[in-house]
Amino acid sequence: MDNFIITISRQYGSGGRLIGEKLAKILNVNFYDKELIDIVVDKTGLARGIIELKDECFINDNIFFTAYNKRKFESPFAGNKTYSTLDRIFEIQSKVISDIAKKESAIIIGRCASFILKYSDNSFNVFIHSSIENRIKRINEEYGVNIENAERELKNMDSYRYNYHKYYTGEEWGNMINYNMTLDSGCFNYDEICDIIIYGMNKKLKNIKK
Repeated sequence: MDNFIITISRQYGSGGRLIGEKLAKILNVNFYDKELIDIVVDKTGLARGIIELKDECFINDNIFFTAYNKRKFESPFAGNKTYSTLDRIFEIQSKVISDIAKKESAIIIGRCASFILKYSDNSFNVFIHSSIENRIKRINEEYGVNIENAERELKNMDSYRYNYHKYYTGEEWGNMINYNMTLDSGCFNYDEICDIIIYGMNKKLKNIKK
């Protein structure tokens, strides 16, 4: 199999991360999710806690501006030149994701990777979603989130990811036209989803070669 990247964007509680981990094991390739945080920590010297707080979350960044801003940067779709900590994290993660795609096969979770690799022939971009009921059940059973708080947490996390993606890409997070494949994880088990994704990726790579 040729070099490839599978990017997985996902609704919170849809099982996208676990699907990515399973795919990585099946395909025997590297898996990048929180591992990208470690790379940013090494490259910036920022505290891991700060980066985790901002991971895929577009929130008010002014509190960190004075401490960490050393130069100006124009965010892709921001329309202004304020170089925030979040901008710095996105810039470094984007470079890391591009470098990964050039040198190896891998599974990459979130971080606008589908947009960063949008024009890469060897990337296959997937969006995993599911019903609120299925997602509530999953985060209660897998993450231990209290049922009473689960729906609010789902909506908050989805909102953070939507705003982050919109700010840095100008695209609608979850819009099917921005992905090669969208899948409802409530309709299939993880093994079936992995089989479907692998089939789709191979089909795309085969068609590109024609």
